[in-house]
Amino acid sequence: PPLGRDDGHYDPGVVARASSTPDEVAGLGPQVGAVEAAITDLFRLASSRRLHQARQERSGVRLSRTGWELLRRVEDLGPIRVSGLAELMDLSLPVTSRALQRLEDDGLVARRPDPDDGRAARFVATRAGARARARIQAAMHDELATVLAAWPEPERQRLAELLPRLVADMRAVGASPPPHL
Repeated sequence: PPLGRDDGHYDPGVVARASSTPDEVAGLGPQVGAVEAAITDLFRLASSRRLHQARQERSGVRLSRTGWELLRRVEDLGPIRVSGLAELMDLSLPVTSRALQRLEDDGLVARRPDPDDGRAARFVATRAGARARARIQAAMHDELATVLAAWPEPERQRLAELLPRLVADMRAVGASPPPHL
């Protein structure tokens, strides 16, 4: 049977049964499949066009999804070169350059000389860029707060404990090969 259901969501039981990894031997298959399916759905939702449009409307900031991701990273990592952003986001140099040019034209990022290479430039977020990012982040915070407000406090607390732990553990596993290889 297919891994997806008719409603576009994954059936964790089917995902787990399709796996032949050591976690099944330990009895983790259904749990791993359920978490994996939920993360897949969360990623899909987070990058959806409709959700991005709703965030733009709530925040009053008009940015493409690529522009948003570039602005976020420039503010977090800047000053940063185009090549560094392109590599980080797995985009081509021309695509990254054009998107940064649009952000620069909108006054959200600024080009600065690279102190290490006079021929190159580095990008930084402007005050307007930082304000735009803050407005989008506030819209994201509000949508998450709205969802979590309906959850009982112990469940919100548990999620707040477990999700950062999952992220940290996934980073650790990603930094080294899995034990069964």
